[in-house]
Amino acid sequence: MDGRRAAAAENAAWCALVAGGGHWGSRAWTSRFRTPEYYPDAVTLTPDATAADILPFVDGSAGCSVKDSFANLDLPGFSVLFEATWIACGPGVPEPGWRRASGHGFPVDDSVAVLSRGPAVVVAHRGDGVVGLSNFSGPGRAWPGAVAAVAAAFPGLPVVGYEHGDALRTALDRGAECLGPLRVWVR
Repeated sequence: MDGRRAAAAENAAWCALVAGGGHWGSRAWTSRFRTPEYYPDAVTLTPDATAADILPFVDGSAGCSVKDSFANLDLPGFSVLFEATWIACGPGVPEPGWRRASGHGFPVDDSVAVLSRGPAVVVAHRGDGVVGLSNFSGPGRAWPGAVAAVAAAFPGLPVVGYEHGDALRTALDRGAECLGPLRVWVR
C-alpha cells in the first residue's frame, strides 16, 4: 500500500473510532450519522472514489463534510473547506518528558495514545501498518519531539498524518515529507 493510501486508511479508522462506527466500503468509509465536530462524515480510501461511493451513505444536510483523500472528487452542492497535504514523518528527535496523558476527550482504546510534554499535546493512533499523528498542539519547536513520542508509542511503524497552513510549514521545516494533497469539503 502506498503512503497516501495508508495514511487515508489510518485516518478513516481514526474517524470511525471517534464516531463510534460507520460503514466501510471498498472506496470510502462513511457515517450515516453526523460525526463529532471537526471529524468528517466520510473519508475516501482510493483515488477512484466518486460521489456515488459517499453521498448515499451520509447525512447530506448542511454541515456534512467529506475528506477527499486524493483531492479529486466532484461533490455537487459542496464547497472546499480547506486543502491540506498528507505527510510522512521521520523518526523525530527524542526528548525526555513526553508521557501518556489521560482524558483530553479522545477515545480510550489500545490503538490510541494521547501524549503530552508541557503545553504540547499530540495523539497517536495505530492503524494498519502505520501510526497516525493528529491533533498536535504546542509550539513548533515541539514538533520533532511529538513525532518521536508518536513513533515510540507504537514502535516500528511509519508515522503519517496531514497538515495545512503554518502547521504544514512547521512539519516540513522539521523533516516531514509530502505524500500528496487532500481536500475537506463541506455542505
